[in-house]
Amino acid sequence: MSDATTTHLSERIQQAVADPSRRSALYSAMKRGRDSRARALAAMPQLEHFQERIRQIKERCLEKQEELIERFSEMARNSGAQVFFAEDGAAAIDYILRLARERGVKTVAKSKSLTSEEIEVNHPLEAAGIQVIETDLGELIIQKVREKPYHLVFPAVHKTQAEVADIFTRSLGGAVPNDIRAIMAAVRKYLRPIFLNAQIGMTGANVGIAENGAIVIETNEGNARLVSSVPDLHVCIMGIEKIVETIDDALQMMLAHPVSAVGQMLTTYVTVMAGRCALGEGGRGPRESHIILLDNGRRRMRADALFKDALNCIRCGACMNVCPTYGVVGGHTFGYIYPGPIGIPWTAQVHGLDKAAEFAPLCISCGLCQEICPAEIDIPMMIAAVKDEDRKKHPATRVNRVMMAAERATTLGSTTAPIANWLLRNKTFRALLEKLAGIDRHRALPEFDRRPFEKQFKKRKRYRTLSQPARRVALFLDLYANYNRPDLAWTAVDCLEERYCEVVVPRQRWSGYPYIGYGDLERAREVAQFNIAQFAPYARDGYDIVAIEPTAAYCLKKPYPKLLERQGEAADVAACSFELFDYLMRLEAQGVLQQARRRLRWQDASSASISLVTSGHSTPASRPWNGCVASAPTLR
Repeated sequence: MSDATTTHLSERIQQAVADPSRRSALYSAMKRGRDSRARALAAMPQLEHFQERIRQIKERCLEKQEELIERFSEMARNSGAQVFFAEDGAAAIDYILRLARERGVKTVAKSKSLTSEEIEVNHPLEAAGIQVIETDLGELIIQKVREKPYHLVFPAVHKTQAEVADIFTRSLGGAVPNDIRAIMAAVRKYLRPIFLNAQIGMTGANVGIAENGAIVIETNEGNARLVSSVPDLHVCIMGIEKIVETIDDALQMMLAHPVSAVGQMLTTYVTVMAGRCALGEGGRGPRESHIILLDNGRRRMRADALFKDALNCIRCGACMNVCPTYGVVGGHTFGYIYPGPIGIPWTAQVHGLDKAAEFAPLCISCGLCQEICPAEIDIPMMIAAVKDEDRKKHPATRVNRVMMAAERATTLGSTTAPIANWLLRNKTFRALLEKLAGIDRHRALPEFDRRPFEKQFKKRKRYRTLSQPARRVALFLDLYANYNRPDLAWTAVDCLEERYCEVVVPRQRWSGYPYIGYGDLERAREVAQFNIAQFAPYARDGYDIVAIEPTAAYCLKKPYPKLLERQGEAADVAACSFELFDYLMRLEAQGVLQQARRRLRWQDASSASISLVTSGHSTPASRPWNGCVASAPTLR
C-alpha cells in the first residue's frame, strides 16, 4: 500500500468515524441483520446442513458453468428471450445503448441490480441523453445524492429518516415530512408514472435456471416485478456465476438469499420469468426480453484456484453485517462498488488491484466473514492474496512489518525477559516504540517469560505415563502460550490429561498468521511447510493436533493446505486439527472422562492414583492415570 493511499484511507476513516448519527444507524442495521438471521436459522430444519447444501450447489454449478451457460441460453431463446454474452462491462453497455437507439428510448426504469452497479451502467446511458430512474427505495435515495451503495443489500442504510425526507424534499419538488408514511407516499407518487411509461425496464437476476432458461428476481418492494413486466422491452443483466442447474437448486438459493441477508424465509416478491407474452388483445405490440450474461473477469476468476471461491458469493451481505471494521466505517470507506469483506477480492478481480488496495487494509483478519458466509467462502484467504499482490507493488507499512516480525521479537523478548519487560513498562521506551513502530503507547503488551513452555515441557519428569490413553494429542502452541503465558499452556495440558489424553509437543514455529493477515504469503508458505513437516508424522500415527490459539487452528485447517497447494501432508494435518475448546467440548460430548471414570471403579484406588511431578509445575496428586479407556471416540 503506497504512502499516498495510506494517507487517503486514514482521512476517509477519520471522516467516517466523525459522524456519530451515521455510525449509530449503521450499527443498528447491522445488529438487526445479524439477530434476524440468527433467529431464522434457529427455526430452520436441518440447520447443520444449510451451509453445506449451499456450498455444494455453488461448487457443482461452477464446475459445469460452460455447459450450464449453453443450456440456459438455449432454453431462454426457446422461450422467446434474446441472450447476449458480454465479455466485459463495455460490451454490455454498448448492447443496451444500441437497443435504446434503435427504439428511440428516452426513459429506463431500473430495479436494484448489483451487476449493473458493477459496470456502472447508469452513467453512459445518462450521457446518451436517456433518463435512468432507480425504483428500489434505497437505490433511489443513493441516486438522488449521487453516491455509491453503502451495503450490498441495504444501499442507503447510512441515511437517517430525517436525511431521507430532506433528500426527497429537495429532489422531488415538494415538501416531504419527516414521517415514514409521508416519505413512502411521496415516493409512490413519483414512481407510478415512471413504472407505466418507461420504455425499457432493467433488472438484475438473483438466479438463472439452466433447466428451463428462467430467471429469478427477488425483492421486498415489488418494484422489480413492475419494471420487468410493464415496459415493452425488458433487459436483465446477470453475472454468469448466477446460473444454477435445476429448479431445485434455484429453490435452495431462494431460501439462502433472504435468510442470510435479512432473516426472512422468503422475500415478499419472488418473480420467475421465462420469456414474455403479449399484454393481451389490443396490446402495444411485440414485447421483448433481453438477457445479458456478463463475464467481466468471472471466467478468469474461475481459472484461479484461490479466487474461484469468490464466485460462490450469493450477494447476501452477511459478511458485512458481522465485519467489525465495516460496522464502524461503512461501505463508502470499506468498499469501491462492491463493499465489505467479499468486496475486496471482487473489486480486485473486476475493477483492478489498485481499487481493492485502497480498502483491503481495513480487514483485520478476524475470520468472522467466513464463519457467517452461507457458502463458507474463505474470504480471509482471498483478502490475504490481494494484500500480498499489493505488497509486491508497494512495500508493507512500518507497523505491518513490525507485526510480521513477531516471532523474532518474541523469542528475543523471552531470551532477555527481565530487560524486555522493564522496557515495556517504561514510558519513554513506549513513546519511542509508538513513533518508530506505530504501536500505540497506551496499548497493553504482554510480558515475556524467560522459560518458554517448550523448554519446560522437555524437562518435565513423569513417574508414570498413561498406559492406555483415550486419545493422543500433539499440541500446537503459537507464540503467546509459549513465550508470554506458559501457564496457559500448562492449563491446556492439564485439561487434556484429565481427560486421559497423552500429550506431546512436537518441534514447531509460530502459526505465521500475521504473514497471512498482512499479506506476505511467501513467508507464510515457508512457515506452513515447516510446521506441516513436523506435525504430519503425528497425524499419520493417529494423533489429534490441538491448537491453543484459534488463529493457529485456522492456519492448520484452512490456509496451510491452500498455501501448499493441497499437498497430501497438509490435508492430513488439516483433517485432524482442532481448536482447544472445541476439542474439549467434543471429548465431553463423547463422554471420554465419564467412560474412564467408570472403568476406574473396577480398580484399586491406590493403583489408580499417582503423583505427577514436573519441573516448576505440579498437578494434583489424586489424578487417576491407570486403566484409561482403550477405545478412542470418533471426533471427526
